[in-house]
Amino acid sequence: MRKLIGFTVLIILLTGCASHKMLSIYQNKDIEITQNSSGTDIINKYSTSRPITVLHSSLSLCIAQELDNSPVVLSSENYLGSAWWPYYNMPMQQAITINGGDTIKLVEGNNIVANAVTNYQSQSKYFVSYTLTTTRKAKNIYYLFSNIKQAQQYTSSIGNDGFENVKTIERAHPDLVIEALNKEVDKIQACLLR
Repeated sequence: MRKLIGFTVLIILLTGCASHKMLSIYQNKDIEITQNSSGTDIINKYSTSRPITVLHSSLSLCIAQELDNSPVVLSSENYLGSAWWPYYNMPMQQAITINGGDTIKLVEGNNIVANAVTNYQSQSKYFVSYTLTTTRKAKNIYYLFSNIKQAQQYTSSIGNDGFENVKTIERAHPDLVIEALNKEVDKIQACLLR
């Protein structure tokens, strides 16, 4: 009986730590999912389109004004202590600065290519970097996000590895990444109507 209880507890613990795929990401036809070199599912591309009838500002101007490609600082700190003494922070042990650069990379006809970084909050702050290709056709603007990666700003005692592909598992918050990208589109659309 003890072995059965021990085995059951072990199974519960192992399944509780398992990473579950976020099924809603797979159901979204606008998200392209591929596998990385380890065979893990990642978000490869995300596309969306928005109708536009009247442009008060140019698309390239709005992209330059509304998107940001500033440098990002990612960090981690070490914690020392024991069960009898309180934990305390040591000075920063690791800080990575990811260089930004020009936002707009290419303007050719009705196509604009830009690199930018945005963020979202989920217990801690995460940065999302991406390449955006916009195309204006008739009464629509098509937005294609590629090279989508994310990084946690502050990783506590775990080393900060910088930007990585967005996995489709729940703890990687792929839904919040897509939401952050949609907010970037909303900013551009609002600018076009001003």
